[in-house]
Amino acid sequence: MKRNIIITLFFLATGLLSGNAQVVETKIIDNGSNGPYKAIAAKEESLPDYVVYRPENISAASRKEGKLPVLVFANGGCSNTSITHEKVLSAIASHGYIVIAIGPLQMKPDEREPKSTDASMLTEAIDWISAKSKDKKSDYYKKVDPKKIASGGQSCGGAQVLAVASDSRVKSYMMFNSGIGDMTMARADKESLKQLHNPIIYIVGGPSDVAYKNALLDYDRISHVPVAFTNLEEGGHMGTFGDQYGGSFARMALSWLDWQLKEKKNNAGIFLENELSSFPGWTVKSKNF
Repeated sequence: MKRNIIITLFFLATGLLSGNAQVVETKIIDNGSNGPYKAIAAKEESLPDYVVYRPENISAASRKEGKLPVLVFANGGCSNTSITHEKVLSAIASHGYIVIAIGPLQMKPDEREPKSTDASMLTEAIDWISAKSKDKKSDYYKKVDPKKIASGGQSCGGAQVLAVASDSRVKSYMMFNSGIGDMTMARADKESLKQLHNPIIYIVGGPSDVAYKNALLDYDRISHVPVAFTNLEEGGHMGTFGDQYGGSFARMALSWLDWQLKEKKNNAGIFLENELSSFPGWTVKSKNF
């Protein structure tokens, strides 16, 4: 904890996290992860009930990448902690994304008891980053693209994604170890699938993943938007969330995000042509593209 506080003070003093003291606490996961931009997990003064996973130096990342896309994220259990997902989220951020996850910054797994959250927090996260992208006093001013936003969630968090899927600002959806099937959860049910209006991906962990059958049902039922079903056969319900740099779940998620939000069209082959040489143990199917 002491080291994290010292790091935060250093960033503030050097201007990397803005002289406006917008960031009040930070955490570094996997030494900043494996992308070209060292990532931090940050508690923002004006967004205390979320974690912002972001390049440490947003200015440097946006100079290279252009305006950065955004992922808003809901957690497993619909809980208010992203600590079990932080390796994947940090990896995504290190490749030039802003990731806003529900729940306050947590330093250690047993630091506090998780509490339940509402799907509306995803919408509130989009509201916040959209406003910050236009605020001249913000680190995010003209460095974030509010027209390139994905909404993702793991397990119950995926149900929260579906509950607010009608938000027109969302350009892509990501369902990690999640599917609604015939359940009702987090104010979502199979009728929520009709609210999807842009491409969606399911990233699941094979038959041992408790969400696997529901995800397959969703895939079969979705006929009005493009949908990809990616499956790590031996992944289980937590996939590679606990692996260094988020493992192949992070790489699959990044391949999708880079295609959908950064227009890296070469990545389409992974999802449309089963080009999986870099993804051993995975299968993919898709439709409506």
